[in-house]
Amino acid sequence: MAINNAHIDKIFSKLLPEIVPTAEEIAETNEYSNELMGRLKGVMPKDVEIILAGSVARGTQIRGKSDIDIFLLFPKYMEEREMEHKAIELSKKIINKENGESYEINYAEHPYIKLINKLKSISADIVPAFKIRDSSERASAVDRTQLHNIFVLKSLNGKQKDDVRILKYILQRHNIYGAESSKHGFSGYLCELLIAYYGSITRLLNEIADTKLPMLIDVSKHYAVAGKDVPKEYAKRFNSAIIVIDPTDPNRNVAASVSPESISRLILISRELLSNPSMDAIYGYKYSDTEKVTSLDKFLKSNGLELDCMCFKLPNISEDTLWPQLDKLKNRIDHEANNNGFPMIVSFSRIELNLGVIAFLHNHNEIGSRKVIGPEVTIKAAADEFLKKHSGEMKIGVEGTKIISIEKPAYKNFRELLNNVISDRKFDFTKDIKKNKCVIHSNKLPEDYKLIVYHGLIEKLNI
Repeated sequence: MAINNAHIDKIFSKLLPEIVPTAEEIAETNEYSNELMGRLKGVMPKDVEIILAGSVARGTQIRGKSDIDIFLLFPKYMEEREMEHKAIELSKKIINKENGESYEINYAEHPYIKLINKLKSISADIVPAFKIRDSSERASAVDRTQLHNIFVLKSLNGKQKDDVRILKYILQRHNIYGAESSKHGFSGYLCELLIAYYGSITRLLNEIADTKLPMLIDVSKHYAVAGKDVPKEYAKRFNSAIIVIDPTDPNRNVAASVSPESISRLILISRELLSNPSMDAIYGYKYSDTEKVTSLDKFLKSNGLELDCMCFKLPNISEDTLWPQLDKLKNRIDHEANNNGFPMIVSFSRIELNLGVIAFLHNHNEIGSRKVIGPEVTIKAAADEFLKKHSGEMKIGVEGTKIISIEKPAYKNFRELLNNVISDRKFDFTKDIKKNKCVIHSNKLPEDYKLIVYHGLIEKLNI
């Protein structure tokens, strides 16, 4: 691939003024961070250290994304549940409702408070952890964050911090930024480590564009291999398409949340940026909400697809809690559909503004029979049981070494399957996503849900 690094560097120089926070934003964020930390210091025990963490502390935040991470470092002698309870109860005391502040309790390895200030359009995660000196003392996953701060601040210069911002922005535009279950993408800390290892955004893209999978990067050892060169013990131990060893904890893969799809998207994005350096390549797909109806309908019609959509009004709780449940439900129905001869062309789940969808795009087909693949004929007990269950004239055969049976389908089409599965009393939904809040719409969706499906489809089928 012929690469013009000077050209891509010029594009990035043009992008930076758009994404680096303004001096005013930085000053306002720092002022509010100090105010919150001061309030916390007034209610916390004297042996609790209060630190600023995350991208704001490290100087790698993007304009308009200057949300705050404050860590409460408790002494290790405290019992974990006592620490969590004390952190939550004392943190609640600093919420100033009169100044537009509210809070919700979210859950990572420890429960933590997300303070939301609607007047300032900013949020702050207030996270309890234990104070540690190195990873050998770690009691919980979040304890490492204080070590991450130290490593990043000593490893990145000002130019590299700007490169982290560029990398984050590109990933955001292509919907693969964030370690949460809705993204399965790249965390902020992972972006910082990648720039620390490769030295620059341009070299990172060059290396990623030509990489094999899996890939292994050990930042502290300045070591990277890919494909068949990845040592078997690493491949087996971490079982991930991309392995980035945490320099503060050799037993942790910082990229564990990155799905094979997300790293594959970054490979394709890197190739496109290098071969065609342009702002369009950075921005990726664009929404056109005013054309959502015609765009979605045109896509379905031109590809001969049917759309069935489970639409939910979701409870007012954290999306981090709801996402895994919504995805689990989608996967269960995908599995049921595949088992009954209705493979999905595209399926996805999505949440916007307390509305959730699980969208299924599939061929319009009705089946009169299906092939059931049984056990190997050499597995006598299983073969005998299969023959007993499926016996009948002109139904049983052998393909290769397996018994097969031709059966009438349980459902004629996917729509019938979906309605029957949902109405089945034995089919449980999840803890927070209730069956009585689900409405199935086929092809013609209410406007709010059509917009969500349109957004999901654009992200699913664009690089």
